[in-house]
Amino acid sequence: MTTLPAVDDSRTLGSRVYDLLRDDIIAGELAPGQKLTLDALKERYSVGTTPLREALYRLTTSLLVVAEDQRGFRVAPVSPEHKAEIVAARQHIEVLVLRDALEHGDVAWESRIVSAFHQFKNTPMYDDATGAITREWEVAHRNFHRAISSAARSTILLHFQAMLWDHAARYRNLRKPTVVQPTLHDEHESLVAAILDRDVEFACLLMRRHVAGTGEPATVPLKRLGGGRPAE
Repeated sequence: MTTLPAVDDSRTLGSRVYDLLRDDIIAGELAPGQKLTLDALKERYSVGTTPLREALYRLTTSLLVVAEDQRGFRVAPVSPEHKAEIVAARQHIEVLVLRDALEHGDVAWESRIVSAFHQFKNTPMYDDATGAITREWEVAHRNFHRAISSAARSTILLHFQAMLWDHAARYRNLRKPTVVQPTLHDEHESLVAAILDRDVEFACLLMRRHVAGTGEPATVPLKRLGGGRPAE
């Protein structure tokens, strides 16, 4: 059971419950298709009905929760077809956000990326006891990618990016056993280098390939040839 301290601002409490519910769905602790009854959630999070309803309705807009007419709420189902849709959509959105960020990013933006990557690569990915991906790694990973997109100015693109990110992270956590390619940090490091070099096309190529391959069997990392041209 997760206990939240009482706060006066119901909107703040609702937002915090939303974050907890979202994170539990992404982590797979609330299973695909699981019925979300208010009584069970009140006990789980030690909060009242109002912030729970607010959080559940917000989660329906991101498609992580399904509202059933007169029957309450369920965790959204998963499928290979849905996963393929998420990957395809992310490949487009992430590249558009990256181009936006590269166009507007300054030295402070570059520093945020370097700092977030340092934190990320030094955060253990797996829990030694359970073998599951740790919450700390999920947060560090998300913060790294947020640092990359932090210079982007399109609020619409950033909204869809965040929604797709949550779905992709959920699929990664639902893999049993959890296996993520060992070249993951190499991919991120190459992406950072391309961004700092302001090599727009190569950075976008790396991002597309990273989105397509995360959580899948290991592949040979891309390297640049002379003149900035990528090779596989």
